[in-house]
Parts: sequence; C-alpha cells; structure tokens
Amino acid sequence: MFKLSRKGWNNVIIVVVLIVITLLHRMETAQQENSVKRPRPLLPEEAVVLTWQGPSWQIERIGQGWRSGPDLGLDSSQLAERIARWQGWLLSPGEAGRGMPVTIKIWIAGQADPVEIGLYQNDGHYSAQLPSGMWLSLSAEQYRDLLRPTP
Repeated sequence: MFKLSRKGWNNVIIVVVLIVITLLHRMETAQQENSVKRPRPLLPEEAVVLTWQGPSWQIERIGQGWRSGPDLGLDSSQLAERIARWQGWLLSPGEAGRGMPVTIKIWIAGQADPVEIGLYQNDGHYSAQLPSGMWLSLSAEQYRDLLRPTP
C-alpha cells in the first residue's frame, strides 16, 4: 500500500476528479455529435396537430375528423392518414437551403403560436428548416407532398 501524506492524497483526489470530469465531458460531446446525425421528425412525437396549413390550403381537425379548405379531394380518413404520415417521417439532417422558403404552419394543441417550417428547393435538393434552426433533408416527393397534398 502507498504511504502518502495528507497533501499527497489530496493531490491524488484532485487528479482523479479532473480525469472523471474530462471523461464525462468527452462522453457528452460524443452523445451530442451522435444526436445531430440522428434522423428527426418534423414535429415532436407527442404533438397533437389541430391545423396544418400549406401555401394555398389548410387541413384542420373538426372533432374526431378532418376537413380541408379548399377541398383537396381527400375524405376525413385520408386527411388523417396524410397528417399521420407527415408526423411519422424521420428525416436525415440536411444542409442549409438558400432563397425564399415556402412556409407551412402547424398549430399544435397546447401552443398558442404555430410551428413554422420553411421548405427550400435548390438545384434538385430539398430541405426543411425547423424553428430550432435545424435543417432536415426532404425527397422531391416529400417536398411536393407538403406543398400540395393530392389524392
């Protein structure tokens, strides 16, 4: 066993604490890097959508059903499926878009202000900017679907 003075043991404790702090910091940094690379949904999983408004249309919850304005040619169950599909998308992180965005607004239960998502199209690349500033990649089909849901 080591024979250290009280000052020596204090130094050992200080060095061990510094090593533990460094390890915890590196683990947190690695976790944040992994989190940034992970696919994300457009909305939080627990979000209850009340209204989803596109550039020239709106889908709103009426009781247990849905209706669109102007009429998109989809019945209530098809509108519900569309909303559920949009909420179920897991999108990869993407690059920042340029130009003027097309904005969609989503009203969620329990929030006074809508969530605004900017949709960008640049040279065949499609992306969405979340309110947090995070960018997500969209496919051309997803981009078109968000602009004008059709049967």
